[in-house]
Amino acid sequence: MRWHDAKAPLLAASLFLTTLCGCPGTSGGGGQARLLFSGLNVALMSVSGTSASDVYAVGADPGDGKGPYVLHYDGRHWRRLLTESSGDLWWISVTPIDGDFFMGGAGSQVLRYDPAADTFEPLQPPGGAGDTVFGVWGPDAAHLWAVGGDLDRPDDSGFIWNYDENTWAVVNVGETVAADLPILYKVWGRSAADVFVVGRLGTVLHFDGADWSRLPTDTTRTLFTVHGDADQVIAVGGFGDAVILEADAGSFVDRAPSEMPAMNGVCVGPEGTTVAVGIEGSVARREETGWTLEDLDFSTIRDFHATWVDPQGGIWAVGGNLSAELNDGMLAYIGTADISTTVVP
Repeated sequence: MRWHDAKAPLLAASLFLTTLCGCPGTSGGGGQARLLFSGLNVALMSVSGTSASDVYAVGADPGDGKGPYVLHYDGRHWRRLLTESSGDLWWISVTPIDGDFFMGGAGSQVLRYDPAADTFEPLQPPGGAGDTVFGVWGPDAAHLWAVGGDLDRPDDSGFIWNYDENTWAVVNVGETVAADLPILYKVWGRSAADVFVVGRLGTVLHFDGADWSRLPTDTTRTLFTVHGDADQVIAVGGFGDAVILEADAGSFVDRAPSEMPAMNGVCVGPEGTTVAVGIEGSVARREETGWTLEDLDFSTIRDFHATWVDPQGGIWAVGGNLSAELNDGMLAYIGTADISTTVVP
């Protein structure tokens, strides 16, 4: 990941004038690999949905007065949703939370999107203008967590906020866990009493429903994303080369192969399909024998930031130029579904 503290430049044109690549490729995991969009005027930072015909991708704010990019695919075409907000969006909840999607971003922004009503609601968390929400997760709307920090103070600005449907609270993890938290990038859990948070300096925190604890990782490199299922918890990160930490007997063990490029996003999908994505368009899959890079048959100098595995096993990845400009966005798909690249107003 190449982090930034500046806004994306103004769009010279809308999404409808960007490059629609549709570049086919192959994947060792089965299904066709396609770079559906490339050269978008804004980077895309997160992707989620409920099926291969109900997909959301969120990203930077081009400054065109329409808010940050939120794209929706309904199985026939893509459409930009208007948030009536401003500031880059860095995350969308991996699954719906009580039917809604929650998004986090710059300026302490947290949005709740109601797909049925097609409306966005700002939740007004307690942070300041310099705080960025990099991760949002919750088992339900009564137990919502948001994490992030201030990019100008990477080592002591980390925060955890908790939302109980009506009120935000700033979470104190306790002096025995950390006096000052570094930037925290993602949060995920199995339940309200089993929550994991990861961030800079190899930080992994765990909440058991009553107390917070710091889990040993034996690394000081940044961890960008955490995800898992009933059987596994995986955190990924690194700079240059990858860190892929897997939970093992109360601690985390690095299972990244040597010379694997740094990974920014990870998702454990249905049937245990486990995928990580990272720099220069790299995609890695967890097999029984360990992590291996996918042979995608297309290449890019841009970085994937996040991934999502749909219920049909399709793999989605988004990213772009993740430096200060947050432009040159891209979206890829690996799977058997026929995904359209048609964009409508």
